Amino acid sequence: ASTIRCIRDELKRGGYDVMYLINNTAISNGAFAAMGLPVKAVAYRGQVDNTPRFSPTSYLSVLHPRIDMVVCVCEAVERYVRAQQWGKRDKAVTIYKGHDLSWYQSPPTNLGFLNLPDDAIVISLVADLRPRKGLDVLMRATHFFTMPNIHILLVGGKPEDPRVQEHIASAAKPGQVHALGYRTDAPEISAASDFVVLPPTRREGLARAVLEAMAYSRAAVVTDTGGNAELVADGETGLVVPVRDPEALGAAISTVAADPELRDRMGSAARQRLANHFSLDQGVKKMLEVFQRLARP
Repeated sequence: ASTIRCIRDELKRGGYDVMYLINNTAISNGAFAAMGLPVKAVAYRGQVDNTPRFSPTSYLSVLHPRIDMVVCVCEAVERYVRAQQWGKRDKAVTIYKGHDLSWYQSPPTNLGFLNLPDDAIVISLVADLRPRKGLDVLMRATHFFTMPNIHILLVGGKPEDPRVQEHIASAAKPGQVHALGYRTDAPEISAASDFVVLPPTRREGLARAVLEAMAYSRAAVVTDTGGNAELVADGETGLVVPVRDPEALGAAISTVAADPELRDRMGSAARQRLANHFSLDQGVKKMLEVFQRLARP
């Protein structure tokens, strides 16, 4: 209650046109604080699912009636939010996260500490390794690899987690799965890899790990959930496969692993796609357009 009063007092004092709320706590407090005031309330939504229209708690976040617009991180999230809204379903818009290629100047990480064989094809999965990130699917996919020299780097999560260890043990070649845990150089590890993989099963938004890999000219093999298929142009900047389909995932990884020229071509196209569609400038421009439209009398 004190937070809501504080926000409300500031809104009255400052004469704001638009208030931007970036997480569920901020959305709930800000929406209640704005009740009866002329300020427009804009909420951010970064993932699919978890705000069903029949759940009372959803109306404390993006479905709160005081929210004037929901900025969605990708079209998949926008479709989901619109499907949950009642009546006129026009309070959602997609604005892709803006990235600038100049942010990614650090050299690739030297992977010498892993003592990988010279002919290793290295792929990386950068994720927190929660169940929905699809580690189990990736490990099952290893049984469908057509090449013997594929090594997988797991960046994120806790290598000592029994669930992670169990999944690694289920791989076709557990010795070729390297759990690195949390790293401060995750983008640079992606840059040092031949390509990246992200096989989540649900609740994806716009994966930062894939955006970072694209900045470093790396192709990606992803599952078709959330914004993955918007990030990766299937057949051009990587490959998109169905969720929970280890055979399709294994085949796609094998295809990219077997063809260095394909990897290079897809990687170059990925970097250009990032510059064309997910730039910082486009994100700022579209956000300003939304704010100006809402603030217009």
